[in-house]
Amino acid sequence: MLSNVQQSLADFYSDLNKISLPEDAIKYSEPLQKVLTSEKEQAMPLIKLCPPRVNATEFFRVLQQVAGIIREKHPEMGNELSIIEAALPIEKVEQELFAAQAFVPDINLLTSQKLDLPPETFGFLLNHTIKPFIVQYAQKVTQLRDLDQWLHGNCPVCGSRPTFSLLDKEDGKRYLYCGLCEVKWRFQRLGCPFCLNSESQFFTAEGMEKYRVYFCDHCHGYIKTLDERKAGGEEIDLFWEDIKTVPLDILAIKEGYCK
Repeated sequence: MLSNVQQSLADFYSDLNKISLPEDAIKYSEPLQKVLTSEKEQAMPLIKLCPPRVNATEFFRVLQQVAGIIREKHPEMGNELSIIEAALPIEKVEQELFAAQAFVPDINLLTSQKLDLPPETFGFLLNHTIKPFIVQYAQKVTQLRDLDQWLHGNCPVCGSRPTFSLLDKEDGKRYLYCGLCEVKWRFQRLGCPFCLNSESQFFTAEGMEKYRVYFCDHCHGYIKTLDERKAGGEEIDLFWEDIKTVPLDILAIKEGYCK
């Protein structure tokens, strides 16, 4: 049975997952083959090698849908959402620039757009608007890279930090999972994906034995992990596994660790 917090999160993300996109909502610039195979570029996420091209009209349509869901589920954010919506660009050219910059790694939209807006609410709105586009983008570009050969701690598609991990039921291999673009990739069995420290430890919680929380005393990061060998053959969706295991986040944070 889900706690009130977990149920609230489940309801919120269920509504967000109902947002649909047309097939051409986001495209990408095809890189040269030599770019994909050079040693330097092989260590870069695909979003830097294959820049996304987003449909600005679709982007702002989704943004308004996301804002409506946030306003319904988190009414305490309503006033700040209204301030943000009033400051968003209206002209087509400005909307296209805004939407394009939203998908450029390392760009702070508040700075680049010279916007004085509540940063936490703006980031919350923007991240949930970007997500369905990045998921579609990932579905299109992952065929350009062998994800079993990536073996880096950040996402091979968008460059984000992993939010969850999995121990495979067949051979115990470890896979990291990106909660933004929903991509899964191979990683070394032991060690911290955040600082690459070779030493890491884990704890489990009573009643949740199929999960482990790996933590690092070097960078104080942690990552929740599902041991698929203990999952009893049930169908696994790592996005929802992350939501279901919020109590483990609370335990890790209480111990001084962070994502």
